[in-house]
Amino acid sequence: MCRLVHWRYLANELTYRWRRTALLVGGIALAATLVVMLDVLGRSFADVATVPFRSLGANLIVQRNAVQTSVPKQMGIMLPYSAQPITQEEATRLASEPGVSQSAGFVLLWNLGAGRFYSISGIPLDPNAPALGPGRIREWLINGRLPEAGKPEILVERHYGAFYRLDPGRTVEIGGKTFTVVGVIDIKEGSQIASSNFYMDIGEARTLAGLPEGLVNQVFLDVADIADTETVKQRIAGWLPHASVASPGTMLQLFGGVSQTIGRFGPIAVGVGAAAALALGAMLVLGVVSERRRELALLRVLGWSSGQVRRQMAVEMTAQGLLAGLAALVLVAFGLEMLARATITLPASLGGENPVDFAAGGFRAASSVVHLPVGTRVWDWISPPIIAAAACGAWGWLWSGGTTSSSLWAAIKT
Repeated sequence: MCRLVHWRYLANELTYRWRRTALLVGGIALAATLVVMLDVLGRSFADVATVPFRSLGANLIVQRNAVQTSVPKQMGIMLPYSAQPITQEEATRLASEPGVSQSAGFVLLWNLGAGRFYSISGIPLDPNAPALGPGRIREWLINGRLPEAGKPEILVERHYGAFYRLDPGRTVEIGGKTFTVVGVIDIKEGSQIASSNFYMDIGEARTLAGLPEGLVNQVFLDVADIADTETVKQRIAGWLPHASVASPGTMLQLFGGVSQTIGRFGPIAVGVGAAAALALGAMLVLGVVSERRRELALLRVLGWSSGQVRRQMAVEMTAQGLLAGLAALVLVAFGLEMLARATITLPASLGGENPVDFAAGGFRAASSVVHLPVGTRVWDWISPPIIAAAACGAWGWLWSGGTTSSSLWAAIKT
């Protein structure tokens, strides 16, 4: 009885008592699959939250909330409640924040008119202006041309233009002034959070709202290192009064229920899931070892040493753990295929930016539906077999030690 491992005995155990093997392998495979899928989901939701900002070329959107948000007594052009004036000095300080590589300021307006509510973005038309946020209209233009600075010309968003039949050449009255539609833009996927119905020269927008030169109410920032985004956000919120700074983390808060929880607390969820999976594996292995107490005692009577018994059980549990890990890979592949077909709805605008939210009727921008970006790492594929095999082997060695050290005759009698 000096052989290290009896492979025929091991194979017979796996096949003859296949129900017991299937229970252990299936339970551990499901637990391992859950842990891997939680990790993949956490990364996917965190990634999808950055889609709007990648499409806008920015990491942060800085605005200033109003102290009061009562319904205006007079209809017409107004600043959104969530986008109050930011002075030129404050905009300059935002651009010089450590970690910020580019900055662009815009004027966002509402028009609360009789029967129609729409938004307007005033954009710098300088060819050298940073292509951040609404400044990316040059890439979004699908028909017509850009407005000329200082002229009453506007661009219309494609869906809004189709809804109201606003083709290039048509005129629109805004704030008592007639504007000519000169182009149509189609906003890229995910960029709707900062979209408007109309786009015009920033000087024209300031004139409509009676704002002084240099004033903006929306600043888009591009952070050089995306890892510093939340740090820059907190720093800005610390010195800019009533600041509202949107980031990918803000998008996660707009997701509902499970999506938000997994996206924001992915590492914690994975850690808890991994601990639960290890505990489940330990209990399953303990159940198998306890069920085989008499058999292990008989092996001792037949001349097996305690070390041989423990080694045999450890190898047997390692083999079953390896099978469980391989089964988990099949389940993970199936789960990834299902997730690749899943979609998630991104909001059509940041909270408080759509005038339709404050009154009934009018055009409401459609939410953006994107496919969940599912990606895996090498570790996702090699960890289930390795960890399951190692953990089961360790539990088999540990639990069988307690069994073989008990009274042999007592174990046989029971």
